[in-house]
This record gives sequence, C-alpha cells and structure tokens, in this order.
Amino acid sequence: MSVSGLSPTYSSLSSRRPRNRNRRLQIMLVVGLVGTFFVIVAGSAWALGQDLDSTGGEIQIESAPLLTDPLRNERSFRIFLLGDTGGVPIFETTWAQVAVKNSLERMAAEKDVQMVLNMGDNIYFTGPVDEFDYRFETRFENVYNSPHLNVPWLTIAGNHDHFGNVTAEIEYTRRSFKWYFPSLYYKKTIEFNSSSIDFVMIDTISLCGNTRDIQNAGFFDMMLAASHHPQGPINATEADVQWEWIEEQLKNSRAQYLIVGGHYPMHSVSSHGPTDCLQQTLDPLLKKYRVSAYFSGHDHSLQHFVFPASDDHNIHYIVSGAASRSDASDKNRKKYSSSNFLKKYPESRFSWSPLSQLGLRKGGFIYMEFGHENADFSFFDKDSNLQYSSSIPARTIS
Repeated sequence: MSVSGLSPTYSSLSSRRPRNRNRRLQIMLVVGLVGTFFVIVAGSAWALGQDLDSTGGEIQIESAPLLTDPLRNERSFRIFLLGDTGGVPIFETTWAQVAVKNSLERMAAEKDVQMVLNMGDNIYFTGPVDEFDYRFETRFENVYNSPHLNVPWLTIAGNHDHFGNVTAEIEYTRRSFKWYFPSLYYKKTIEFNSSSIDFVMIDTISLCGNTRDIQNAGFFDMMLAASHHPQGPINATEADVQWEWIEEQLKNSRAQYLIVGGHYPMHSVSSHGPTDCLQQTLDPLLKKYRVSAYFSGHDHSLQHFVFPASDDHNIHYIVSGAASRSDASDKNRKKYSSSNFLKKYPESRFSWSPLSQLGLRKGGFIYMEFGHENADFSFFDKDSNLQYSSSIPARTIS
C-alpha cells in the first residue's frame, strides 16, 4: 500500500399587534418547539436503546466469523462507501446512524472490510472548534468502535465541516488510529496482487464554494446565514492550485481503477441536485483521463448514474450520503433520462421529510469489492437489506 499527494491546509468563513394574538403566537411557538424536542428525544432514546440490554449493559453483537481464505486479499480489495456521518447536536448520534453502524459491524466482520471512504459532513451542524473537540469522540470514535471497523477511514471535508475549523479535522489524523485526513486533498494508492486503485480525494468546497457564507461559525450563525448553491471558490488562487494538482494525478495514473472522491455530487436527483461547478470544470477531466468513477455525498441518499466518456468507456457517478440521515426527495429527477440515472435509495415521490433529515428513519451505505476485472458494489439500507447491485469494469489504459 502506498500513499502520495500533498496539499496546503488552512483554517476554514413595526406595527403593534393585539396582545391576544401575540399570546397565541407565543403558545404555538412553544408547543412546536416542545413537540420537536420530544420527537428527537424519543427517536434518540430508542436508537440508544438498541445498543443496551435491560440491565444497561452493552449487547454483544454476534458477528459472522472472519473467512480464513489466504487468497482473498489477492483476489479483491473491500471497502465501505459512506457519507454525511456527522450525527446531531445534543444527542450526538441519530437513530439511523446507530442502525447503519450495527450493519457495518456485522458486514465488516463477514466481508473482512479493509477500508472506509468517508465523503464529508463529518460533524453536524458546524465543524469542530479544534482537534480536541469532544465531538470527534461522540460522533466518530465512540460510534464506529467495532474492531472490524478499525481500518483506515479515508476522509474529506463537507460543507458543514467548513462551517467550523476544517484544519482541526486534518490535525485530528495524528490523534486517531483510523481517521485518515492528511490534507484537504490527497491521493492514496492501493495495490492488491497485480491490480491497483488510485483514490484521488478532493475538496469540492474549496473548488466550488460553500452553501453559506460563513467560516468558524456557531450553530446560530449557520442558521441565520442564507443558504445558496455553491457560488465560486473560497480562494481562487488556492482553487487553481488544486485544479492543477487534480489534473496531474489523473494524467499520471496507471491504476486499473481511478476513483475521484468529493463531497458535492456531480449528478443528483435529490434536494441539492447536481453541482454546476463540477460539471463545468471537473467532469471534462474525468472524461479526458478515463476515470472509473466519481464518489460523493452531500445529498442524503444512495444514487447511481452512468454517462459515456467515449465510445469504449463509461464513468460511474455514485452518491452515498445516508449514513446518519436520509432524503427521499426526487426534486431534480426531471433533469435525467432513465438511461443515465439507474437507482436511488430511498425512493419516494415526496420532497422533504423532517423525520428523515433528523435521522429518525431510513439510512443506508454502500459495500464495494474491487476485483481484477470488475468492482462490484451494492446499496444496503440501515438494516443490511440489499437494495441494488451493479459493477464498474477495470479500465483499459493506453
């Protein structure tokens, strides 16, 4: 296993109404807030209860025994693809996140998973204050604490991480056994037998801008800042340096699988939808250098798209952002034909659900196995139920 790539880091930016009417408005507001609070409490308490027995002790989850196949690592490399794992304020984890975590534990033991790709929005709703922020423990270390998940977690930043101190997430790499985030963008090369995979992990927020014009902000600062589609790079000079670095990595890769990972999706039918900046600037590079796939998070669903790059090469675009909450929205479905858009989980005709966004239902993840000829991947819901399977062929290199 070899690692390459280096990049700079930085700290992420009246008229008077009748008294009775005011009284009614105040009562309605209090009732609404209290109702929301109890919904969250009930959901979170139920989720935490799944990990506790009646005496308050931790349940010992029975995992499938590890397969003792000495040739397994020569034949394949096995990963989870996750996104938007960042929990929730006050209660730290969501019901969906705990359910997904339990499924990850069981499948990691069964499949002998070797790595996790963590596609950003690692700490909700604003990123950490510094590398000692307690949320690294409560949202990550104490959640994904199974021995079978003690593998490298290749991590990048999402827009919520950039709301806080994104450099703290990079510095936390030195404090964690499995958190791997050496710089805002980097490359990691995996070799198994005669095959190789290049993971080019990029920072799409630096390239395309954030969804709110804040940095190092608190929760209320984030809520008061207007939300918008990414409107341009945080720092144009830094973005240009990263674009040059990206092209250099893609041009020089001779790996059988060339994977680019960023937080914002290239294509999405869900609430946020496609990212124009990436379609205009990154997608031409993916096609030019015959990239195998682009992985992302941001929209809280699992999605699969395929677009042709040439007569003999297709690029797969995969969204995995449902590790702690889900979004069944099909808001941007009309932008895609059925020949390019292949699958989304969860499926629904409804737009936005507060229960899903709070992590009180649904949730999912992707398991992927790279072989010498194909990389097979599957969508699973939070309870390990198979939802969809497909594969990405190894690329041919001139």
